Amino acid sequence: MKKYFKIIILTILLIIFDQVSKLLITKYFEVGDSLTIINNFLKFLYIKNTGAAFGLFMNNIFILIIVTNILLVYLIIELKKNINNKILVISLSLIISGALGNLIDRIFRGYVVDFISFTLFNKEMAIFNIADIFITIGVTILLVHIFKEGKYERIRNK
Repeated sequence: MKKYFKIIILTILLIIFDQVSKLLITKYFEVGDSLTIINNFLKFLYIKNTGAAFGLFMNNIFILIIVTNILLVYLIIELKKNINNKILVISLSLIISGALGNLIDRIFRGYVVDFISFTLFNKEMAIFNIADIFITIGVTILLVHIFKEGKYERIRNK
C-alpha cells in the first residue's frame, strides 16, 4: 500500500507542476505571444492545441478524451502488475501523469495549452508542454527497459 501512496503523490505533484506551468502561460501570454529564452533555440510560444501529437485528431476532443481514458486504464493495470519493478513504475507514472495533465486541459479548456518551442538547425520543432515532456521521458525509459529486457532474454535463450 505504501508503494501506491508514493506513486499517487508523485503523480499529483507532476500534474500540479504541469498545470501551474500552463496556468502561468495562460495568465501572462495571449495566444500567439512568444518570449525568447535562448536566441534561435528556445522560446515560449502559447498555442491552443485541439489535437494530439503532431496534429493528429485535430478538433476531435471527444475522441481524444475517450482514447486517453482507455490508455489510462491500461497503464494503471500495467502499473499494478509491475508494482515491484522500479523502472516500470517510474516510466508508467510519468506517462500517466502527462496523460492526466493533458486530459485535464481537454476536459476543462477544450484544448491543450502548449508553449515550449525549440528550433534545431533553423527548423522549429513541434510546440509542446510539461505533460508532453513527462510522457516522452516515460516512453523513452519504457522503450529502453523493453529493449534491455529483450536483449537479456535473447542472451539467456542462447
